[in-house]
Amino acid sequence: DELGKRVGESLQIALNAILYGGQTNEDGVAVWKEDSALKWVTPFGKKSGNASPFKELKEATSFYNKLDIAILSGKTIKSEGKFSTVEIRWDIGALWPNPWESRVLLTGTSTLTVVDDKASNTITVVKQEDRLDGSIPMDVVSSLSSQLSPRFWDIYHIGMTPSTELDPRFDPSLVTSPRSSSGKLAKLSKKGLFSSYKLSYLPPRLVTQPSLLDVNGRSGRTAQALPNHGFTTAIKTMGPNKEFFVPVSPIEVTISKVLGDGSSDGDVGGSLITWTVPLPPEFASNTKLPLPLMEEESDVDEEVDANDGVDNKENSESLANQSNSPITATSPYSRRPSAPPPKPPTSLQCSYSLRPARLVATLPYAGNPQDEAVTDLRRKLYQQAVEQDGFKPKLDPVTKRPIFFFWMNDAKACFTRQGGLGMAVYEWRAEWSQSNEVGIELDL
Repeated sequence: DELGKRVGESLQIALNAILYGGQTNEDGVAVWKEDSALKWVTPFGKKSGNASPFKELKEATSFYNKLDIAILSGKTIKSEGKFSTVEIRWDIGALWPNPWESRVLLTGTSTLTVVDDKASNTITVVKQEDRLDGSIPMDVVSSLSSQLSPRFWDIYHIGMTPSTELDPRFDPSLVTSPRSSSGKLAKLSKKGLFSSYKLSYLPPRLVTQPSLLDVNGRSGRTAQALPNHGFTTAIKTMGPNKEFFVPVSPIEVTISKVLGDGSSDGDVGGSLITWTVPLPPEFASNTKLPLPLMEEESDVDEEVDANDGVDNKENSESLANQSNSPITATSPYSRRPSAPPPKPPTSLQCSYSLRPARLVATLPYAGNPQDEAVTDLRRKLYQQAVEQDGFKPKLDPVTKRPIFFFWMNDAKACFTRQGGLGMAVYEWRAEWSQSNEVGIELDL
């Protein structure tokens, strides 16, 4: 919708001018203004009764080590005369001023009453109501408290990356679902008493989604690392030009079967592998996001020395077509020296999209996305969540099959503000931690 887009662009540029010192306006984009009698209802603290959002934001920049705000979407709710009501969705990321610099992420919405003056190309906000996602939309303390304590794996791998920004998950029994077809809000159902899965509600997020068509099956282990064509930059982690970056987790992997059409010899289809990575607000706040250079992989001549052994990590990375990747950690898999070289992937794609709100059920798992044990966990998850507890699975629009996914909680995707995705880090985690998850998406 045109007005929602104008409001989102105008507000983002005004926020960037405060946070990063950029221009207050761009060609063709409306100038954002706050009315002198602005009414503001917010869970964020105000120093005085007549405080405005921008005045408080300027004060906040002196407290946090880093503060970022990204406007993800905007939609017009109603228009009456010169006043229009627009709902915007935002992400707020902050680096907390404690010794370990906790990275916190707040998601939510604001309902804005604005006056859009196209003659002067200005948008004036006269009323603003902010709400946080979660069970208590007006309590910022509860949203922050769970994110400030040092995380075990961040401390265990201290020095590898800064504190990680985690994709938020909420207890669905305490969260109201999006509006149903009747326009009413309803509480999400609770899981069964004897079910072992975890039920989570995920708010909308802006994500990047690289994908490819793979014909190597489980033995290729293609899904275990982000593909080359998903990266848009390379990050300098050492030296005088060392770059600041934001790690985010988890990396989500979905694998669906694709049948060949028989149009060419050997066309037997394969697996469509899609990686979904949430964007940190620091990068998502850019008005223009970079895309990677898309090139089909060419055939690669590979030489395998039978004496290298199964655990030769350098050889394993090359066989996985990841030798030129900006990934810093070693590849988490290896291949038998006697196995034939994998075929290069095809149908390389990468795009940004706004991931809608989701209801998901997950089971913990210590392995990797293409392990055979994942099939058994999917079956167990479907039996408990769908057959026993009565949840309705969300179906893939193409295959009409339930949407299963894999969360790599032991992987971090690292972003810089201007360049975007430039590095992936794969942590070692003990098997007893069961840190990864197998999941199924459910209808809200």
